[in-house]
Amino acid sequence: MRRRKRRYKTPEQMRRRVSRRQRFFHAIGRILFLGVLLAAAILALTVFFKVDTITVEGAQKYRAEEIVAGMDVKQGDNLYLWNKVKVSDAMLEKFPYLQSVQIRRHLPNALVVSVTECSASVAIASNGGYLLLSKEGKALEQSATSNGLPVVTGMTLSDVPLGRILSEESSESAEELLTILQIVDAADMHGDLNFINLSDLRDIHIGYQKRFDIRVGSVDNLAYYLRFAQTVIQDRLSPSDIGQLYWDAQNRLHYVPDTAENIEKAGMGLAASPTVTNAATEDAARQTDAEASQSSAQSQSDTDATQNSDNGSDEEADAADEVDTDGDV
Repeated sequence: MRRRKRRYKTPEQMRRRVSRRQRFFHAIGRILFLGVLLAAAILALTVFFKVDTITVEGAQKYRAEEIVAGMDVKQGDNLYLWNKVKVSDAMLEKFPYLQSVQIRRHLPNALVVSVTECSASVAIASNGGYLLLSKEGKALEQSATSNGLPVVTGMTLSDVPLGRILSEESSESAEELLTILQIVDAADMHGDLNFINLSDLRDIHIGYQKRFDIRVGSVDNLAYYLRFAQTVIQDRLSPSDIGQLYWDAQNRLHYVPDTAENIEKAGMGLAASPTVTNAATEDAARQTDAEASQSSAQSQSDTDATQNSDNGSDEEADAADEVDTDGDV
């Protein structure tokens, strides 16, 4: 047989082979080291850092023990192996009166839960009673009575889960109601709000100070209309006045004296006040009477006032000059 010729490796080839072996063993060593560290970390997390105490701050509507019992994190659970956002969101739905939840971890074994609460702003007829909503439109509670809150009429509600924000799936008028609540709160009018009638979204009625039925039309110019109405009520009308405030096609505000009974009916959605059955017809009649009785000087003054109503910066300041009334004010 022919003998196989033996091949000899060069020094360079030998160095490369040793280098590859070293890199391989180094990689294996690093993997083993990381595995040991990971195992130690998991062991530390499972054996140590367990929740021992849970403290609740800011709760008034709910007892601290009630909130702790309703959390998805319990005593004995790991301090880190859960998602704070998911736990907080679950608490906001489970406890409707909670507006915000913040969870802080305090080493080695404590949780601090800081909450803020919201309050009911309006009541809507629902399921033979009333559904109480916050100013953000969050469903807070199903109650047998309105609890003295402003009542929203003209809405048909489907089942609204407590802890959820009112949506268009719950009612066709949900968007309009949320807009009204937001603007009323921004105008600091909620304390004097009595009712919201959404029976006709083109002729929305807002009750104010138990004396006025403010007919704002749609929600398009609501912020301006409410500021305008506030100015007129404060500067032009007396504390004994009761009636309606509404705007004509020329965006001019009119005040019509009315009775407390009719104002209440407008809020309950039983019937609109008969004092103003048709705003356009009444306005036309009023303008005709005014033109026949006013002097030229007064007519010029009223014209100037009407023109000023179109200036955005002077709208509230000129409110007392722009309002047209059917009674002595």
